[in-house]
Amino acid sequence: MRLALFDLDDTLLDGDCSALWNDWMVERDWIVAPGHFLDSAQKMNAAYHAGRLRLEEYLALTLSPLAGRHRDEVAKEVEAFVAARVVPRLFAQGHELIAQHRQQGDLPLLISASSRHLVAPVAASLGIQEVIAVEPAFDGQYFTGHTTGVLSYRSGKVARIDAWLSEQGVAATHLSFYSDSQNDLPLLNRADRPVAVNPDPVLAEVARYEGWERLDWRSPARHPEMPSPVASE
Repeated sequence: MRLALFDLDDTLLDGDCSALWNDWMVERDWIVAPGHFLDSAQKMNAAYHAGRLRLEEYLALTLSPLAGRHRDEVAKEVEAFVAARVVPRLFAQGHELIAQHRQQGDLPLLISASSRHLVAPVAASLGIQEVIAVEPAFDGQYFTGHTTGVLSYRSGKVARIDAWLSEQGVAATHLSFYSDSQNDLPLLNRADRPVAVNPDPVLAEVARYEGWERLDWRSPARHPEMPSPVASE
């Protein structure tokens, strides 16, 4: 099986879906002490970009407003959120790249360190059915505010894709992976075709040293030294 793996935040999306959702929850009065909540979330977001985030702490904070809420209530709110705040920020180049991979016979898969309740609806808007994300825990039909299973973060993304392949009973004959973040270096190093998209400074330097492809979708033109988004294999 040929797989095209895509990170979401700052890769296909111009921004971070979890941070955008935090603002949405504040606007909906779902958060007690919103000032403290947003300040803590912003500090953790900075730690993420510096490669120092303990994701467990961030998830404990950002999933806490969902504790005790029915999954249907959350899903309805997320549907409105994705349509209003996420879809307009998806890079057009990402849509094109996903379509090109499909034409090549590759299976697109969205793999993210954000929670499934956000990632899956975004994937659906991109026409992607296969999703690996952080799994929120439930008590019956109600969010607990906790997570379950291996977090799809750093080396956890490698573990999760290996588990997914095992569940499917297939092997990856070729694996492309697109990401913006140094936190994804374990999976980028595993990929047959690692591609840095809108890379942070650390990933940009690694990509330069390793000779990886680079795509800069926030700039007017693609990086002049890089080949077309989907090169022939």
